[in-house]
Amino acid sequence: MSLLIFAYRKIQIIRQKSDLNYRLMQLNQKLQDLQQYAANIADGAISVSDMMNTPASMFGRTMMYMTYAHNGSLMNAQQQMQQMMALPQIQAQMQQMQDPNQQMMYQKWIFDNLYKQQREQFGKVEQKLLNEQEKAIQQEKAKLETQLKLLEAEFESTKQGEDKAAEQWKPEYVA
Repeated sequence: MSLLIFAYRKIQIIRQKSDLNYRLMQLNQKLQDLQQYAANIADGAISVSDMMNTPASMFGRTMMYMTYAHNGSLMNAQQQMQQMMALPQIQAQMQQMQDPNQQMMYQKWIFDNLYKQQREQFGKVEQKLLNEQEKAIQQEKAKLETQLKLLEAEFESTKQGEDKAAEQWKPEYVA
């Protein structure tokens, strides 16, 4: 009877190991996709080339990041621009410039720099979120790898138990 129990337990262990290996494979793929996404947004902006290289699983997040980062950066830069234009120092500089084109170029230069700073801030926030996700994935992978090692040890001891039980059931022939 114990021979059947050992055989059944071996089958259970094999199935559990298969499930854990499948989950580990999924986590490795997710980690790879996150790393590719992180590389694509590292500079705070996403190009057409970056979009082409984005893993399918991260396409929605990439689109959401693009929209969120652009709109948030635009809004924050506009607010900062309004605040800056109210400063007496900036107003004095603007009055010194006689040419309206020069004033517009100066304002555009300020706005572009503010926008760029905001995009970098959004990129840093996204990188922080990605780092947290990567840590969580790494922790889950470590747990799964530990479980796999324990299952492998149990499999070996179950195999040895099965061999001993089979030895008991082996017929002895007397000559």
